Amino acid sequence: MCAVPTDLTSDTDLAAAEGALASEYAALQERGLKLDLTRGKPSPEQLDLSNGLEGALDGADLASGGADARNYGGLDGLPAARRLGAALLGVDAAEVIAGGNASLTFMYQYLLNAWLNGPLEGETAWRSETAQPRFLCVVPGYDRHFTITESLGFEMLNVRMLDNGPDMDEVERLVAGDPSIKGIWCVPKYQNPTGHTFSDETVRRLARLGSIAGPNFRIMWDNAYAVHDLYDDPPVLLDLMECCRAEGTADSVVMFASTSKITRAGAGVAFMAASPGNLAQFRKHLGVQTIGPD
Repeated sequence: MCAVPTDLTSDTDLAAAEGALASEYAALQERGLKLDLTRGKPSPEQLDLSNGLEGALDGADLASGGADARNYGGLDGLPAARRLGAALLGVDAAEVIAGGNASLTFMYQYLLNAWLNGPLEGETAWRSETAQPRFLCVVPGYDRHFTITESLGFEMLNVRMLDNGPDMDEVERLVAGDPSIKGIWCVPKYQNPTGHTFSDETVRRLARLGSIAGPNFRIMWDNAYAVHDLYDDPPVLLDLMECCRAEGTADSVVMFASTSKITRAGAGVAFMAASPGNLAQFRKHLGVQTIGPD
């Protein structure tokens, strides 16, 4: 492996580092390796733990909240599924929509709706802003998050990930000085890929961003590892929604979770939680796409 300098402040340094890495990459390609480097993919042994779910249902389990679960369901998902999502995210079931197996789909749908129509009723669509919309990306971070904002045309701004969460001094400086910044990506517990959990102070400062940011700012709170504790005395993540309510910024956060790393990755349930205003606007356009989830 080539040694890449950490201080790449000049064009010459960047060009040299790029050349060295490109040569190393070409050498790896020539080896013809066939490796599965997929991240977050449960092993067969992990998936086997969920085999007992097969055949667990009988006729008495087919109704949920008075609806026949074998038929078309509501747009928000089954009430029991929404209660499960509420428990994962620490919110009320009325604030939750349950969907298919991929929370990433919810993230894309929410941002696409905000881009095309605005995140709240009557608010300006992000694409119609006079300035180029921008988005904060905590790095290192999850590449699929960044792919969503890149595909929608956002200019992405890097913010360092520290041991206690994003560099909040930098986040606050950027957000306060630039109303074109429309949001920030966050994986708050066991952050991918560093494994750090946001501190209480970081969560409180994030909750205040809605008061200092420009209009329509959103925290995309991907709590993918909410219950994925491996050791005794795991870190406890402060409740962002509760902090936002206390700050009067509840509209500024949209939460996501799923059971993908709990049962079967391809056959789970995804959840989105947000304020009544966010959900009302999102439902209006989600209902054009689907009658309801699986």
